[in-house]
Amino acid sequence: MLVTGGAGFIGSNLAAALVRAGHDVRVLDDLSTGRRENLTTIPGPFRFVEASVLDGRALADASKGVDVIFHEAAIVSVP
Repeated sequence: MLVTGGAGFIGSNLAAALVRAGHDVRVLDDLSTGRRENLTTIPGPFRFVEASVLDGRALADASKGVDVIFHEAAIVSVP
């Protein structure tokens, strides 16, 4: 499973719950609004990819072999 925006509050909690449920989890985040400290709450092995969802190559690599993508990446405020 891939969680985009996985270093944000919601994404990191979702990734942690998925790891606790026994899933193989990948987190993709460019850390523009997410924080690396949020990743420390994920209890167990997971793969972290520091990249933007706008980076097609990184997104394709991170989603290879993945059946489910939870898209939590977003810009918090769009004026």
